[in-house]
Amino acid sequence: MRLLLILLLGFAGTYAADLPRFTEEGDLAFPANYRNWVFLSTGLGMTYGPAASMALENPMFDNVYVTPSAFASFQQTGRWPEGTMFVLEIRYSTSHGSINKGGFYQTDIAAIEVAVKDSKRYSTGWAYFDFSGGMRALKKTAKEFGQNSRCHSCHTPNGAVENTFVQFYPTALAIAEKKGTVKSSYKAPAPSPASAFHQIREKKATPRQLLNAAQELDRSAPVVKESTLNMMAATLLQQGDPQQAIAVLEWSATAYPHSANTQDSLAEAYEAGGNKEKARTANAKAQQLLAGDPTLTAERKQRLEKAIAERMVRLR
Repeated sequence: MRLLLILLLGFAGTYAADLPRFTEEGDLAFPANYRNWVFLSTGLGMTYGPAASMALENPMFDNVYVTPSAFASFQQTGRWPEGTMFVLEIRYSTSHGSINKGGFYQTDIAAIEVAVKDSKRYSTGWAYFDFSGGMRALKKTAKEFGQNSRCHSCHTPNGAVENTFVQFYPTALAIAEKKGTVKSSYKAPAPSPASAFHQIREKKATPRQLLNAAQELDRSAPVVKESTLNMMAATLLQQGDPQQAIAVLEWSATAYPHSANTQDSLAEAYEAGGNKEKARTANAKAQQLLAGDPTLTAERKQRLEKAIAERMVRLR
C-alpha cells in the first residue's frame, strides 16, 4: 500500500510539473523540460501556404511534443484536457555531414512555439506563444499572440480534433478516430500504401474501387504510384493471393500504359494465377514496350529482357 502511494505521488508530481506556469502578468513560462514529454510526430518542410523554393532546398523539421498528462488523458477520451501544452520545436536541416549521402537530418533549433489549452483564461480555449530561439534569443517567458491571431484563424477551422492538427500525428489520429472525436469537417487523405494493402488483402474493398477513390483524392498519392503498386502486387503474390495481385496490376497497367515493368509484373501474376494465355499477352506487351520505356535504367532493362525471355520459354 505504501509503495502504491509513493508511485501515485510520483505520477502526480510528474503531471503537476507539466502544467503551464504563468507570471503575474499572464505571460507563459518557457517549459524547459519539454524534450521529456510525449513525442507526437515530425514534419519535414511543411507549409500551409505556397511552397517556397528555400523550404524545398533546405526543409525545416517540425518536432511536436505534448505534456504526458495531456496525452494520458487523450488516450482515454480522444480529447485534450485543460492544461494541455504542445511544443512545436522547429529545427534547421542539412544533408551534408558525416557519412550521409542523401536525404536530410536535423541540426540547430530555429524557433520554438507553444500552444496551451485554458478555457478559463482564453475566450477561444487555446492560446499560442512564440519563444523565439535560433537566430533570436530564447525567451524565458512569452506573451500570447492574441485571440485574433493567424494561429487561431488557421487552427480553429483546420484542426482535426479541437484546435489541434492531430491529422499530422499518426498515433494520436488513430486514437481520435477510435474514440470518434475527429471533426466531421476533416477530410482524410488517400490511404497509405500499408492501409490500402490491408484493405485489399482483407477484401474490405476491391483494388479498382480503392485505387480509383485514392486517385480521385490525390493523383500524386504514394499509393497510386507505379512503384508502390508493383510492390503491393509482389507482396500479394508472396502471400499466395495472385488474383488480388492481378487486380492491382491490371489497374496499374491502365494508369501506366507505357510501362514495360508493369506489364512484366502483370505477366508474372497471370502466370502465378494459372492463366497462361493472358500471361503470354502481357509478356509480349512488356517486350514491345521495353525499347521505348524511358523510365528504365540500362541495368533494369537488361533484367527485364532476361525475365521476359525466360517466361516466353516457360509459356510455350
